[in-house]
Amino acid sequence: MSGNDDVKSMKCAACGGDITKSYRIVDEDEEIPIARCVSCGTEYDQYTGEYYRYFADDFTYDKDNSILKLGLKGVLDGIEYEIIGRIRMQDEDEYERSTWDEWLAVSSDGVYHYFVEEDGEIRSYEEYVPQSINLEASDSHIEFEGKKISKDEAYIGRIVYFEGELTWLPEIGEAVTCYDFKKDGYKFTIEQSENEVSITRGDKLTYREIIDAFGDDEDRKLYENTMKKRREFRNKALVYLAGALLALAFSIYSCSTSEEIKGVMAGKKAIADNKIITDKRSVNYFSQILYGPFEISGGESLYDVDVFIDERVQRLYLEWQSFRFMLIKEDRLSRIINNNYDAELLKGLFTEIDARKEPIESYVITGDFWDEKGVDSDGPWHESDLNASASFVLKEDGKYYAYLELYSNKPRKIDSVKFRVQKVKSYRYMIAVTVLLLILVVINRGKSSLYNELPFEIADE
Repeated sequence: MSGNDDVKSMKCAACGGDITKSYRIVDEDEEIPIARCVSCGTEYDQYTGEYYRYFADDFTYDKDNSILKLGLKGVLDGIEYEIIGRIRMQDEDEYERSTWDEWLAVSSDGVYHYFVEEDGEIRSYEEYVPQSINLEASDSHIEFEGKKISKDEAYIGRIVYFEGELTWLPEIGEAVTCYDFKKDGYKFTIEQSENEVSITRGDKLTYREIIDAFGDDEDRKLYENTMKKRREFRNKALVYLAGALLALAFSIYSCSTSEEIKGVMAGKKAIADNKIITDKRSVNYFSQILYGPFEISGGESLYDVDVFIDERVQRLYLEWQSFRFMLIKEDRLSRIINNNYDAELLKGLFTEIDARKEPIESYVITGDFWDEKGVDSDGPWHESDLNASASFVLKEDGKYYAYLELYSNKPRKIDSVKFRVQKVKSYRYMIAVTVLLLILVVINRGKSSLYNELPFEIADE
């Protein structure tokens, strides 16, 4: 007996017209499938039995992907079972396929037993007669052997397929109210349809037990291969996790062992101090300062540079200031200016530095400081940005000058802008390594749950 015969030939219950597939728009942009009468326009959604009769094929295309089949016999815990029937249910609240199979088996001594297959897991259930049950204890809950179960925990399953011998005659689209709960270490299920109430008690089985009972040698081989590969992926995930933790620990350690370059602001030479620059619309101020030389050891190393406003010297208030910071090798600068550090010569060199064919700087960073306030719909606001930082790899060690160029809309003390250079461990690289390893952990952990050579789904065991 099968429950899916000629469902597409069904007619509209309202007018007898043909029914076709259609869609309904929900949540403004989401389309959900429905069945609609082409004659009178009556719609059948997932809360109607007609919907499940029309879309039955959508819920049953994978019905043969199971270790269990009608007529199979197997032994579990010393008891022989034969699979004699099946019902497939669909969660009424889900637009997409969300099904589970309830396989009916009969034991060698004539007792009915159920194997419930859902999301790669199998549970073994037996019929249970409770000491007490009241499905209408109140409007808000039912009672089961003194335990109150909220009716809000109930969900509706719709029958979408059945086959074989069953203890009752179901209908496609028939609604079944279900309660799943735990009590005394067991999982209980209550299923209540219009004319039937069933109560079962059971526990989870492993696919190893099911395959040993109902499978053949090929099933066992594929299962062993699957479990072996899953263990390999799980072990890889553990190795990658250990590596990620080590890389993270090294990064944390490196952050606390940065080495600040000494004397970077020594030997200050002011080339220009608040030189007035005018145009038709504004008056601005331009300063140039050369610091150094100072020693930087460790070529091909990672460095951090921070340029910031020192408000102890001068506060930045409702104004802006731009900067350009350069690191220049001492011997390179000396060659260009012929070892003549005259302020006017330096001013000419740095004013025209962008026009040179070959750059003289080893590293450059630019940025802006600002302070603003105003009023918007949330009320008054006051915001500022007084710090800029960057990381770079310095290819050569040796002595360097730092050139600082300042441009502002108000006169500013040149000592109010400070900078520091730090040699850091490769913690940024190690953070990248940590992230990469964690990605590999997630990938391999996923494979350890999803890898499968069998033709049916197996959850992580």
